[in-house]
Amino acid sequence: MKRTIPALAASALAVCLLAGCGGTSSADDAGGGSAAGKKIVMLLNDQFDPYYLTLVAGAEAEAKKQGFDFSWQAPSTLDVASQTQLLQSVAARKPDGIIMSALDAKAMIAPMKQVMAQGIPIITVDADVADPSARLATVTSDGEAAGRLAAQTMDKLLGGKGKVAFEGYTPGTSSTDARLKGWQEGLKQTGLEYVAERYDATDLTTIAGTVSAVLKRYPDLAGIFTNWTNPTLGAAQAVQAAGRSDKVKIVGFDASPDEVSLLKRGLVAALIIQKPGDMGSRAVSDLAAYLKDGTKPQSVSLDAVVATQENMNDPAVSAYFYKAGKK
Repeated sequence: MKRTIPALAASALAVCLLAGCGGTSSADDAGGGSAAGKKIVMLLNDQFDPYYLTLVAGAEAEAKKQGFDFSWQAPSTLDVASQTQLLQSVAARKPDGIIMSALDAKAMIAPMKQVMAQGIPIITVDADVADPSARLATVTSDGEAAGRLAAQTMDKLLGGKGKVAFEGYTPGTSSTDARLKGWQEGLKQTGLEYVAERYDATDLTTIAGTVSAVLKRYPDLAGIFTNWTNPTLGAAQAVQAAGRSDKVKIVGFDASPDEVSLLKRGLVAALIIQKPGDMGSRAVSDLAAYLKDGTKPQSVSLDAVVATQENMNDPAVSAYFYKAGKK
C-alpha cells in the first residue's frame, strides 16, 4: 500500500505478528529472597510492538531485582487458539508463575483456570479476563477513565461542538472495550455529536479504508477517537489522504514512535498514553510477593497521560513515550 505518511512503515510491519518468540533475562546478579531463581514467563500479544517492548523492559528490570529467571513470549498469530496453545505449552514446563495479557476476556477464562488448577499462579497485565477466579490479580490501565479522558480532550479541542467518530479494535478484548465504554460515557458530558462507530482488526489498509468511508459519508466530521496504535496510524493516513488534516482532529491512543512523530507533525492532535513500563514492573513485584510469602496482591489500574504538541516535550509526559527495541 502506498503510504502518505512515511513514518508509518516500521510500525506497520510490526503488526504482522511474525513467528512467536520472545526473550530471556538472566538474574544471576540479582537480589535474594525466596523468589530468587524462580522461573517466571510473560505472555504478550506481539513481539515487536513498542508498547509491549516497553512493558517487557519494566518487567525485566523488576525481575532482575527480584532474582527471577525471566523470559517472555508472543504467539505466532493473534488469535485465541494460538494464545491458548502457547499458554498450555508454557504451563507444561512448570514455571513458578505466569504474567499474561489475555487476548479475549471470555475465551481465555477456561484455559487460564486449567493452569491455575495446576498450582501455577497467573497475573494478567494489560488485558484481563471477565472471571477474577481465573487469575491471581491484574495490573492494567484504567481503560474507562482513559476513554473518558479522550472524550474530554476531544471536547476541548473542538470547542464543545462538532461531529465525531470512533475507529477501534474488534470487540472482545477487555482493555480496548473499556476505552470505548469510557469514550461513550464521556461524550454524554459534552456537546459533541457521535455519528459513527467502526471496528477493525490490525490491518492498516483495512483501517484506512474504513476511516476513508466515514470521511466521505460525513464531510463535516470534526474529530476521530482511536483506541490503540493501529487505528491511530490508519486514521491519520486516511485523513491526510483526504486532505483534511487541518479540519479533523484525531485523539489517538498509545505512544509508539510513529504516533509520537504524527503528534509532533500535527497529524494527530493528542495521544492518550498508558504506562506499560509501570504495569510490567508492578506485575512482577506483585508476583514476587506472592511467591515469597503467599501475599495475594491487590488488582490495580493505572491512570493515563495526555500528550499534545504543547506538552510533549515536558519530561513528565515524554517519560511515558514507548521505546522501540530489539528482542
